[in-house]
Amino acid sequence: MPKEFVSETVFYDYKTPVTEALDKVKRLGAVVITRSREYYGMVDYRSIFANRALKSLDLKQKAAIGKFARKLPVLDPETSLGRLISYFHESGAKALPYQEGDKITGVVTRSVVLSTILSLHVLSKARANEAMSAPLVSIDSDSNIAQAMTAMDKNHVTKLAVLDNEKLAGLLSQGDISDMFAKPRDRLPEKKSYSYSPANIPVRSTMKTSVYTTDYNSYVEDAIRQMLEKRVSSLVVTRGPRPVGVLTARDVIEAAAAATAKTQSKVIISGLDDYTRESEDSIRAAMDRLVEKIDKFERLEVDYASINVKRSRERNYELKARLSLAKKGTVFAHATGYSLDSTMTDLLDKVYKRVKEQKDFAVSKKRLSERYYGE
Repeated sequence: MPKEFVSETVFYDYKTPVTEALDKVKRLGAVVITRSREYYGMVDYRSIFANRALKSLDLKQKAAIGKFARKLPVLDPETSLGRLISYFHESGAKALPYQEGDKITGVVTRSVVLSTILSLHVLSKARANEAMSAPLVSIDSDSNIAQAMTAMDKNHVTKLAVLDNEKLAGLLSQGDISDMFAKPRDRLPEKKSYSYSPANIPVRSTMKTSVYTTDYNSYVEDAIRQMLEKRVSSLVVTRGPRPVGVLTARDVIEAAAAATAKTQSKVIISGLDDYTRESEDSIRAAMDRLVEKIDKFERLEVDYASINVKRSRERNYELKARLSLAKKGTVFAHATGYSLDSTMTDLLDKVYKRVKEQKDFAVSKKRLSERYYGE
């Protein structure tokens, strides 16, 4: 991996109050955390938002930034470009640490990965509708931040479209909410008169009103260029005047990881830890069987299937699946449970059901077309 890919970063000790670092996290995307002068992990907005302490964060409380850190893969001069894309896909990180010898010297950012995908033409034929996340989850502009956070949790998304009289008025991300906690009195001085809490803050005061879009049939490479030029991590995908999805940097990297995978399997697995890695073969086999079953549907073919495995204390297992169907868009499913096997079964059932619904809809549409137009 070229050294030109590496950017400078900021190092924080584990005990540093998280509120002191939020401005740097916003500007740099991610910061490196050390403990006893040794690499401990990385902190970005995603890791801060995922920590439930955020929802009750008292700004007077000196919460240690180390509590929000994630131990991420470390890059080095020998990391291949294919592996670089894979690491970013597996971790979902905005930046990964770079090490020379035994010392962390900087980070490689997600924007570098997007530039690499663009320069190598990994997704030269891909369209926005093939890589986007859909449907686009929305919230009314009169809602408050607490309701927005609940909607993100419930739908397992990091961004919400904000609607005003059913028209797109803005976009609210996890980063916007996390940033809101950094300097609340500066950002919202009118809130000094009463308790500052997410339930008291309207979405419209925090959302971004400058929303960039891309057409449903546009090329992903054009979308990447726009992300890099505008320095944004997502674009709302529109079909005519209607927003139908969102294309994020993470969606692009996932599609690139699928395109560069050196395996005959169409299945990409991410999120495994030391405990769940022993189940990788059985997870892959189950997904392969599902892909083979779906491929037998007339006019339906799976480009790739992605599954993320997360083990947590609260829910034990949280699985997310994404199937990219050739020329038919993307299907998503999510399942939680206390057993990996039963959760996996539940997830596969949901995926199959949603694919079948899409197939039945397509068949019904075709029959109506033939009936009325003779096509």
